[in-house]
Amino acid sequence: MSPPVAAAINEEAATAERRSGGRIGGRRGRRADNDAAKAWLARSDAPTTPAPAEAATAPPPTPRAPTNPTAALRATATANADGSGPRRIHLVINPFGGGGAGLEALEAVLPIFEAAGVEAVVLETAYAGHAGVYAATVEPLLDAFVGIGGDGTAHEIASSMLRRDEADRVPVGIIPAGSGNTWAFDLGLEDAVQAAELIVAGRTTCVDVMAIDTSAADGSVAAASRREYAINICGFGMPAAVLEQANELRWLGSAQYELAGLVLIANGQTSFGATLEIEAEDGKLITRELDDASFVQAQVNMHMGKRVCFAPGARMDDGLLDLVLVTRSSGLDILHANAKARGATHIELPFVESFRCKAYSLQPRSDSAGGAALNLDGELAGAAPFRASCVPRALEVYAGKLRTVPNDTSDELEPKLVLGLVGLLGSL
Repeated sequence: MSPPVAAAINEEAATAERRSGGRIGGRRGRRADNDAAKAWLARSDAPTTPAPAEAATAPPPTPRAPTNPTAALRATATANADGSGPRRIHLVINPFGGGGAGLEALEAVLPIFEAAGVEAVVLETAYAGHAGVYAATVEPLLDAFVGIGGDGTAHEIASSMLRRDEADRVPVGIIPAGSGNTWAFDLGLEDAVQAAELIVAGRTTCVDVMAIDTSAADGSVAAASRREYAINICGFGMPAAVLEQANELRWLGSAQYELAGLVLIANGQTSFGATLEIEAEDGKLITRELDDASFVQAQVNMHMGKRVCFAPGARMDDGLLDLVLVTRSSGLDILHANAKARGATHIELPFVESFRCKAYSLQPRSDSAGGAALNLDGELAGAAPFRASCVPRALEVYAGKLRTVPNDTSDELEPKLVLGLVGLLGSL
């Protein structure tokens, strides 16, 4: 990056920092801004052009020509020459996000798009939720809508694209530049360069998504319900409680989620009661009464945050959800299940159940001490009671080979220490 560009970005970042009262940083640290963006999207009178308008129409920055063109650049140029790939794309980036990872990814991919003759119209976000606003309101859409970022960016873009009329949608892409990049990982995207090469080659597939509707007391979809979408997880119980607690610990950075879980365990806030009705793969209706559960989590793909394989049987294009239940809530059991999940062996535990289903409904128990919040792709959105259903192959996305093999990190020090501690305490 040239010194003038870097200086301009630093000056803009400082201005944004001052305006936000020091809140520029992690996307969950800007919860109020995110809620405001969602409220704006929900308005019936929301404008049909993005705010700020000039951002949507601004011409893309001129990429620097690579000094040493690589074989990858030549290959992508050839791949796009047959017209199979997009010719013009929107490319959304948070210039202040990821500790500079987003800008580094942008510099890596712009020469690839240029070499392939793909025009990239760059849209910079100004607040949390802005990527979703762009995806919902930019007119006209180009051949593809691509985000540079992590799972939060992917969730915003995909959810907003799914709210458009089906005939108006275009393929979406994610160039991994976040902290976890779990969805990109399961799409078979290893890095920014590979993701860009797949885009210019026009390599798309259609993946499943989850639709989440607020339910009435009798289990029917509430009349005033606003449908939410998830591309990775829908979590009730500890998955949502940890997010709520982590908001108070965001000054800790990435350690906030582990500490939030330990705080909940120490305070005995890990037990959740609910009634589940599961529409199984074979069409049977299964009812489960949960008295002391800690996790009720459905997934479209195998992995959750930090690429932990919590749903080993999940496939992104099979038309089914994988619903995983941890039916006990003691701190020891929670730590045990999470450590075993690092090797995808937690489903062998007697208090862990897994269902492959088309849909399920959840009604919180009135006597449950737990809350009703939901974790959708790492964001607090929606609330129980709700109905979650699989929408098969609803989202066209640029991808490599969809992942089917669990990411096994059971040999790392952390899960070994936790399992050793569980064994020691369990023998006392």
